[in-house]
Amino acid sequence: MINIEIIDMKVLIAFWLAFSRWSAIVMQMPLFDNSTIPVVLKILTTLLFTYAFFPMVEASILTDINYMGVDSFWSLTAFYTLVGVVLGFFVKAIMSIFLGAGSVITQQIGFSAIRYFDTTAKAQIGPFEKLISWTVLIMVVKSGALLPMFKGVVHSFETIHIYDFTRLSGSSAFYVNFFKNMFHSTLLLASPLIFSNVLIMAVLGIIAKTIPQMNVLTVSFVVNIGLGLIIFSATSDEFFNIAYRIYVERLGEWFQFIK
Repeated sequence: MINIEIIDMKVLIAFWLAFSRWSAIVMQMPLFDNSTIPVVLKILTTLLFTYAFFPMVEASILTDINYMGVDSFWSLTAFYTLVGVVLGFFVKAIMSIFLGAGSVITQQIGFSAIRYFDTTAKAQIGPFEKLISWTVLIMVVKSGALLPMFKGVVHSFETIHIYDFTRLSGSSAFYVNFFKNMFHSTLLLASPLIFSNVLIMAVLGIIAKTIPQMNVLTVSFVVNIGLGLIIFSATSDEFFNIAYRIYVERLGEWFQFIK
């Protein structure tokens, strides 16, 4: 028979609170938001992160426990989970820049008619969205750009406490500027294809006036797809370099705000 004895209840609660925040973040990370990844793997990964970083954040969590008391277990759990949801949402929102850019490119080239249902992401995702998002994710992982995210999450335990929760809502100007920059970044990444599509439509409009018997609609599909692929292929190096820089800058901007 195994007897389990809890020596320090506060430390156990602190570990649970750290796990609550990490779980809310991990579930929203780009690699873990696919339904094909087992829930058990997500939980084990969260436990691994919690165990690895707990010694760094234990003192900060105990500060909240001492302030609220052990009896406020559920209030503290709700607070730490909510903060994790907010942190994870903004990281996921940054990745949505590339999905948005891919969606615009897909529509400009003319692939929107062959969009398919991706059961792993539970959303309609076209070929360019998937290509761009996975390429950027691989670049981020290989370059070590996820390290600032982990550092930012650890800092959040030190800077965001239950007695100063208004820190996350204290600057509406930051959120407005943040989402405005995300919109501008999406347009910036898709701008070469947007410009080429406008130019192609203008040229085809002139041709339609000059040669009325030509089926411009049919020709436009072929021209859009062909030139679109050529332009994207020619600008792909610069595209992904800019995409990577945007990811790092936006991620740093977000975690700098919560410090």
